[in-house]
Amino acid sequence: MGIDSIVATVLVVAVTLVASIATAGLVFGVFGQAGNPAQIAVTGVALTAAGFGTGTSGRVTCVTSSPAAPYVALTNTGTGILAVASVTITWAGNDNSFTLVSGTSCPVGAAGTTSATTYAEFTATPELRTAVTTGQSFTGAVTLSNGAMVLFSGTWQ
Repeated sequence: MGIDSIVATVLVVAVTLVASIATAGLVFGVFGQAGNPAQIAVTGVALTAAGFGTGTSGRVTCVTSSPAAPYVALTNTGTGILAVASVTITWAGNDNSFTLVSGTSCPVGAAGTTSATTYAEFTATPELRTAVTTGQSFTGAVTLSNGAMVLFSGTWQ
């Protein structure tokens, strides 16, 4: 018994067709590409000694145009969208946490949108546990809505 020559020909044509479609999809991108996830980086830090008091409270809010200091600028070069969950500044051995102003959100939009660069602005005289010394270095991290942390550093102005 064997496979009839007509059935064999149909099978060979079908396999060839599937293989050529798969090859065309890979070579020419017919099937599309996986999305370019959010790729967020800190692109600017403006933290001034005059912008912070001494204490333990502070909040951030987000704006899409450059505010007066203090702020941390974030830019997204991907097509995904993530949001800022909190900002931490490490200064003089203390981690100082700043959460979002109640009732606000802080999305960092996809590349090419008006919110692709977003500024996490410190509001209402934010406070640090230790008084700021101009010219000294600090480090920090922006925590995003997916749990990722974007690190930054700078010198108090």
